[in-house]
Amino acid sequence: MKRLVLLAALALVALQPAAVEARDACYTRTAMEADQAIRFMTDVMVISSACQDTVYAEFRLRNRAAIIGYQRAMIAHFHSTSRFDEWNTHLANEVSMKDNGVPTAKLCQESKPILAKASSLDTAGFRAYAAAQATSASAQYDECGGGRRRLLRAKR
Repeated sequence: MKRLVLLAALALVALQPAAVEARDACYTRTAMEADQAIRFMTDVMVISSACQDTVYAEFRLRNRAAIIGYQRAMIAHFHSTSRFDEWNTHLANEVSMKDNGVPTAKLCQESKPILAKASSLDTAGFRAYAAAQATSASAQYDECGGGRRRLLRAKR
């Protein structure tokens, strides 16, 4: 009997990561919007840093409330702050690596439109932009609820 209880407990522990992964596999509309907002913000951060521009700092100050809301939405999606932090760090590293071989002058020149977009967005504009991006990218997500779609992450 003790052996059976031990095996059941081990099976339960072994299945928990899969259960957490399954919960993360689908996205609510809120999580989709938050995902797109944080991806945009990460692009702006990496570009602004590489180009030694103040756009990112100004964007964060102007959109502080929306950013906090989006971070909270993704923490809820990942069911933990540490899992959100891991994802966010991975995302920033991914964006940085994408531009790794591009000369800085070329990167800065090619990135003027995104920096201009970030400069123009106030909180309402940022929320509208993130919502529009989520709608455009909705086919990439496995949406929770109704019709489930396979998550097909687009390479940035």
